[in-house]
Parts: sequence; structure tokens; C-alpha cells
Amino acid sequence: MKRLTFKQQLLCGIILVILGNSLAFAFHKGIFANIAWIVYGVLFIVNPVYPDRLKHSLGERKAKRSMRITGMICIIIGLLTRFDV
Repeated sequence: MKRLTFKQQLLCGIILVILGNSLAFAFHKGIFANIAWIVYGVLFIVNPVYPDRLKHSLGERKAKRSMRITGMICIIIGLLTRFDV
């Protein structure tokens, strides 16, 4: 399976969050938006892709770590934010 690039993964995440928000508004259940944020965060933890500019400025190891931290922040947003629709 081909790995996603940073741009593709960012686009998939945006589509995922829009889809989760659309489902939340359609079914009046805010849990869909929370699940979308959690899945988006897990996507960055499992596949920590990063832009080349970040790799050149921080190094590959720190760039991967920063993307995993970004994924954790997305998961925290999904767990702590209550989307009432």
C-alpha cells in the first residue's frame, strides 16, 4: 500500500472533519464530529508525514515527533470538546 503524502493526508483530514460535522448536523448527534477529530489524530500518529520544509529545519526524527504530537492534540480536541448540535 502506498503511503500518503502530507498534502494528501491533510486533505483527507479536512474531508473527514467536514463529513463528521455534516453527519453531526444531519443526525443531531455531536459524537460524529468528535469521532472525526479522533480518527484524524490517529491518522497522524500512525502515519506521521510532514512537509519537507519541517524536515530540513528540525530533522527527520523531530519532524515525526512533532506530527505525532499534532495527532495527540487532535485526539484531545475530539475527547474534550463537546459538539452540541
